[in-house]
Amino acid sequence: MRRYFSIVLLISIQLAMFAAPVNPAQVTISLTTRVPEYLVHGFLTTNEGSQVIVSSTEVDDAFNTNGASFTYAIKTNVSIPLKVTATVSPFNLQYAPTPYQVGIDKIYVKESEASSPNEAVVDTTSGSYKLVEFTPNASGLATYSYILTVLANQTEVLQAPSGAYESTVSIGITPNN
Repeated sequence: MRRYFSIVLLISIQLAMFAAPVNPAQVTISLTTRVPEYLVHGFLTTNEGSQVIVSSTEVDDAFNTNGASFTYAIKTNVSIPLKVTATVSPFNLQYAPTPYQVGIDKIYVKESEASSPNEAVVDTTSGSYKLVEFTPNASGLATYSYILTVLANQTEVLQAPSGAYESTVSIGITPNN
């Protein structure tokens, strides 16, 4: 009997050491994250059926009387006031022995196809055009687009020698403090 008692005692001790607790303690984990600020701007184009913001593009027939139109877009999740400005070079005659330029008459900004265009104001100190000042109002990631039209000086166009002309539009975006 003693022998059986010793065996039962040894088995009981081993079972007691490796047995799971009757009521396991509750465990918790705290998951945290941060949404980073996101701001991309550029020219809105359509690529394989979806709209894409690209950093450069080309517009043909820029001397037509309606001007050269393109869509500028900002995709962001920040909600700080933003200011969009542009510097525009005159149209320069390319590959010609004698240089010639056609100036920029006006730049127009429209918020949508249905809205009326507003003339961009020239900043007299920097020479850049003030295109848009706005505060993003959507929560989360949103895209804001504007139709910009660059109109060449039509009097200078009529007097311009034949050839290829090129103008560069550089657009910058800064906080509007």
